[in-house]
Amino acid sequence: MLLTDIAVEHTLAPPKGGLRGTFFVHPFTNTQRDTLGKFEIVRSIREPGVKEVKCSTFVSFQHLAELYAKGVLDEFGFSVRMCPADGKYPTTNPVKKILPTSIRPGSPFDLAVQGVDVSKPANRELRTALLRTHIRL
Repeated sequence: MLLTDIAVEHTLAPPKGGLRGTFFVHPFTNTQRDTLGKFEIVRSIREPGVKEVKCSTFVSFQHLAELYAKGVLDEFGFSVRMCPADGKYPTTNPVKKILPTSIRPGSPFDLAVQGVDVSKPANRELRTALLRTHIRL
C-alpha cells in the first residue's frame, strides 16, 4: 500500500550519464510476514572508529504519525523508504525526509498527526522498534 498523503519529489540521476528522471515518491508498506503493513524508517549512525551505518526499523501508520508529530523523525535524522506510484524503481527504493510541505493538508495522515497527544509517552511497541535504531524515548 502506498501512502499517497505524502508525496516527495525525487530525481533519478543515472550513474553513467543519461536522462535524469524526476517523479514523486511515496512511503509504502512492506509485504513481508513480520513487517506486513508497516513503513520502514531509516537513519544513519556513526560509532567511534566505525564507518557510517544505516539502521532501520518498521513502524505502523499510527506510529509514523506519532513520530512525525513529536518531531522524532527530524530530531534524530530519520528518513522514510519511498517508492514511485507505479512501483517500478531501477535500484533500491530511495529514502527521503518528510517535510511539512510533503503532507497533503486534510489527508488521513495529516489528521492522524494532528490527533497525536504529544504529552503522552510512546507505547512499548514503538519504543522497542526505536531501540533497533539506537534511540531511546
